[in-house]
Amino acid sequence: MGKGKSLVSFFLLPLIIGLALLCVVGAVLYYLGIQQPLEAQAKQLIGSQIEERADLIEQKINQIQSTIAVASQTGDETDEVQLVRDLKASIPQADQVQFFSPEDFQVNLDNRPIVTHVVVDLLRKSMAGEEVSPELILNKGQVDYVAFVHKLNDQRALMLTVQPSQMVSLLGAADPGTYFELRQSFAESHHTIAAVGTNPGAGNPLVVSPAFGANWTIAFWQGSGNFLATAGLLPILLMLGAVIALLIAALMPMLSLQRLLNKDARDFIQGIDDQHMPNHFSLKFFNDMASSYRRLAGLQEPAEKEQDDEEVVDSGLNVEDDTGEKQESARPKKQAPLNNGNYDLETLSHEISADIFREYDVRGRVDKDFDEGVVYALGLAIGSEAYARGEQNVVVARDGRLSSPELHEALKLGLIESGRNVIDLGMVPTPLLYFATHKLDTHSGVMLTGSHNPSNHNGLKVVLAGETLHGKDVKSLYTRIREQDFLSGHGQVTEHKIEQEYLEEVASNVKVDKPLKLVIDSGNGVTGNIAPRLFQALGCDVIGLHTTIDGNFPNHHPDPNHAKNLQDVIAMVLQEKADVGLAFDGDGDRLGVIDNQGNVIWTDRLMMLFAMDVLSRKNGAEIIYDVKCTRHLPEIIKKHGGHPIIWKTGHSLMKAKMQETGAQLGGEGSGHIYFKERWYGFDDALYAAARLLEILGKDPRSLAEVFEPLPQSLETEEINVPVADKIKFKLIEVLIKKAQFGEGRISTIDGIRVEYPDRWLLARASNTTPSIVVKFEADSSDALEQVKTLLREQLLAIAPKLKINF
Repeated sequence: MGKGKSLVSFFLLPLIIGLALLCVVGAVLYYLGIQQPLEAQAKQLIGSQIEERADLIEQKINQIQSTIAVASQTGDETDEVQLVRDLKASIPQADQVQFFSPEDFQVNLDNRPIVTHVVVDLLRKSMAGEEVSPELILNKGQVDYVAFVHKLNDQRALMLTVQPSQMVSLLGAADPGTYFELRQSFAESHHTIAAVGTNPGAGNPLVVSPAFGANWTIAFWQGSGNFLATAGLLPILLMLGAVIALLIAALMPMLSLQRLLNKDARDFIQGIDDQHMPNHFSLKFFNDMASSYRRLAGLQEPAEKEQDDEEVVDSGLNVEDDTGEKQESARPKKQAPLNNGNYDLETLSHEISADIFREYDVRGRVDKDFDEGVVYALGLAIGSEAYARGEQNVVVARDGRLSSPELHEALKLGLIESGRNVIDLGMVPTPLLYFATHKLDTHSGVMLTGSHNPSNHNGLKVVLAGETLHGKDVKSLYTRIREQDFLSGHGQVTEHKIEQEYLEEVASNVKVDKPLKLVIDSGNGVTGNIAPRLFQALGCDVIGLHTTIDGNFPNHHPDPNHAKNLQDVIAMVLQEKADVGLAFDGDGDRLGVIDNQGNVIWTDRLMMLFAMDVLSRKNGAEIIYDVKCTRHLPEIIKKHGGHPIIWKTGHSLMKAKMQETGAQLGGEGSGHIYFKERWYGFDDALYAAARLLEILGKDPRSLAEVFEPLPQSLETEEINVPVADKIKFKLIEVLIKKAQFGEGRISTIDGIRVEYPDRWLLARASNTTPSIVVKFEADSSDALEQVKTLLREQLLAIAPKLKINF
């Protein structure tokens, strides 16, 4: 008897033909243009990374120039030795510092460092008031040094030199097989200032950054075996993967079908032998044959029975384990969530407002664009993103706003239906949520809070895998919701009380050496439950104001960054003759301080005291402050051996910069203070207040006396000029491009900050309200009015209908 054809052989020829066609099509696509776009994409990606590195180097160069500018403001001959000492202490790369009078502006090749025509030109431009970028100086065609030139106040010029070998630190590290050069280009050539990595020898660079400064660029080489080679292999790998996938997809059902055919055939033959045909076969073909045989053999048809709910129809096409149970994927399925809240995700995905996704958090009006459905969708998006970052557990907490309990439930529902487990802290200040992400079995958390905004606002501050979301990461949540890119699962909720752990750790971290009398104003915010307990635990005599949590905020707005909200605590400090007054915002991450005489100590001056304290133990540490801080702060930081870094406003941006630089302290003019030294680097008004009390407890002077010797100018509070959200950033862009600020030194790190010898101004788009934020500081009331008038005129020149309120 012939063997006949196996079942697999019927599929084999079509499968071989399909594979051959797949290979041919893949090869054609490869040679018709897949390789070249991939290489172009790789080059574009590397180019953007090189541009980012160039921007970072330019920032470091600007920091060196700013350090020289601030340190050299004294500039008379009697301070010359001290000035050189200060500059070399503040700028580790510095080699030599020389001073030039106008009569010295001449070529001197015997001088060390040599004075070339280029140096003379730099000195003359500096004395003429021009902005002078650092230049590479050549000696007989060879690289000699980099010159930083700055005009002094006594009609002299200062030149600080840096050896090329010291410029390597600005380039940063290079990955294996890569090579970077920092170059300065001249008319028909270029010279290498510094280089890192493995020198590739001959050949043109893969990417050259746009020029910056004095025609400086970064050139980049990469070995052929690295990124582009991998990119070139990608089509082949994809094609190979597709072939394997096709084989698996074709063979698995064939093998399963063959197994079921063999089983059903054995059962059918056995049924004929036993004269008792089985009731059910896996394949319809055998069920039909069995029914025909029963009729022919006169056997009774089996009674119909309801199909078991767990029976798998067409089971031959499902992957099963040995027990017959369906195998579950280790990864949560990407499908419609359970949606026990009955929210219309399809409608939500189209109607959710992009405006609530801000630069460093999500926030909106609960009566307009931030309701329970929106927060449920945000929970799904955050939970899905947490999984993508390797996080299964997410801590959640809320503030005391009237809308927070319902929104809190919607948030938890979205998180658990994305498959995440939720650790619910209940109603606690924001710093306690951050604290929990360092102490519990997770590095992710979501705080539901409207912070210092009006009572009908609310929002989310999000930490995932130890990173506070900002910028494009916040916007990516919007994209997930629009595309309904959610995971689905069955997470669990557990409750955890974190307050006692937090109180005990702060009390063990901070020691207050003498009893202090203090007034606390919680502004009816969420710190009302914990702030009195904390400071009593530190041994203080505490007088509480507005500590009852009330989301209506009946006494004043919970924002200590405005003097009108501090009048109650000022009055109580004077009435009770307290040592200090403390005020907190609605969620406890911003601090206001009142001295014993009722004076407001704004955060930038408070940062002077904290910087002095931290630097007494961490000499040389980097300290970050935002663009709204006084110009006296970097002077104090440098005077006490620290390295000041000015940065963008915003809690997420500041924390990211703290992590990037390893800074030990950070602060914003709005009241956010970040301690990395002895703490965790997040903004915590409660802990910052405790550190202030620790300093005061060790000093015999009163708080007013402690601050008396620290420099202070006349300054305004932050002023919000109403501007619609859709145009506020454009307004600042136009202001930067078109405004005329004369000899003012301009910084555009965040908006525009213009500094003059005796005053400065700031204008930036608010990331939280429909407005631009302006602020002024000056050494006299006349100078203050002048700088206000200057900005007012510049704004009205580009936006005549703007309602100026300063």
